Amino acid sequence: MEIDKQAVGNRIRQIRQELKLSMEKFGKLIGDLPRSTVNNWERGINLPKTETLHQIAEVGHVTNEYLLYGDQENQYILEMLQKKAGKLDPKIEGLIVDEMKQAGLVSEKEMDRMIEFFITNLILPTEQDQFTFQCIDEKKQLYLGSTNFGKEAQLYLQHDNQNHILHIMPFTFSNFSVDRLLVYLANQESYSYFGKHLPKKLVEKAILLYSINQSTGDVRIAPLVYSKETASYQYTEDNQYLLEQRYLYLPFVMEVEKERLLNAAYPSSK
Repeated sequence: MEIDKQAVGNRIRQIRQELKLSMEKFGKLIGDLPRSTVNNWERGINLPKTETLHQIAEVGHVTNEYLLYGDQENQYILEMLQKKAGKLDPKIEGLIVDEMKQAGLVSEKEMDRMIEFFITNLILPTEQDQFTFQCIDEKKQLYLGSTNFGKEAQLYLQHDNQNHILHIMPFTFSNFSVDRLLVYLANQESYSYFGKHLPKKLVEKAILLYSINQSTGDVRIAPLVYSKETASYQYTEDNQYLLEQRYLYLPFVMEVEKERLLNAAYPSSK
């Protein structure tokens, strides 16, 4: 859903008029801004910056989403959620919408990250999320992990038989969150969705996950070790030794570094 600048301008004008302020006084109230800037907002020429939107919403006693999307704020959030997670239980959808509105997010990028957080941590896996695996290079011990009953490639796996480490990296066009995989691996109840069809020779004590941190844009390598106590994979400070170069799978390191450079050169428009 695109932002209608004219509609946003009308809502800003309504807030200003309800406060009985001129454009000059309204501009000073929210940031010592000139009349021309307020006029451009109200005419729909451009939108206020994120910080200024927060201030306008605050003085107008409305949510940021209402200021941007009007009465369609809930629908906008639901559309974003359903694009990523499909149709969910209405109770879960309602919870996520309420939490996002209370968070006071403005930019689509901020909202997208929060939706990812909820998908990762709140939405239970289903049979469609269960992984199956296929060897694509016997010599390199390289495997492809897929969900949706083998239809959607999500992960590359490389088996280091010498060091007994399973290396995991997202497939190029994967829509599966590595953070969600971390949740699968770290919980006994959900681990089976990853490991049920994992070939026994690939079940190792240690796992290294290679990805890009969506918040910072940096390369992230997460070392996990199997815990008998929790019957799942856990991260502790003791796992840091796995980040020594001799344990890393350099082709995966190079791939995620290339992705990092590509993201830096061509950042997302969100």
